[in-house]
Amino acid sequence: SGINAEYGGGPLPNVNSSGVYKPGHDAQMNQPSKNAIRNQKKRENKQDDEKWERGVTQKQAAPVKSGVDEKEKKIRALKKKLFQVTKLKEQQKEGKELEKNQLEKIKTEGVLLAELKALELS
Repeated sequence: SGINAEYGGGPLPNVNSSGVYKPGHDAQMNQPSKNAIRNQKKRENKQDDEKWERGVTQKQAAPVKSGVDEKEKKIRALKKKLFQVTKLKEQQKEGKELEKNQLEKIKTEGVLLAELKALELS
């Protein structure tokens, strides 16, 4: 009932005090599983993306006239691309191997910044 000589006479991992198996629960390690860690990272990335999108839509929603100006559309698109470039740079720093098209997108950062600056000044 939850005790085994193989584990030094102590309680078995993944078995609670009443001898019931608890999947994904390690009483000795008390750490989340690899899947739990991966899912947490996915949730965090999704929250970051949603925060960025909310920030853009809130800034654009306040001074809206009858329609969205073409200049505002272009600025929003450039900011989105720059956000994607920063995300790719973060992934690259973490050691993730990027594909050819992703590396090319990172190289366009200077051009995107120059276009954004020119649009914002005009």
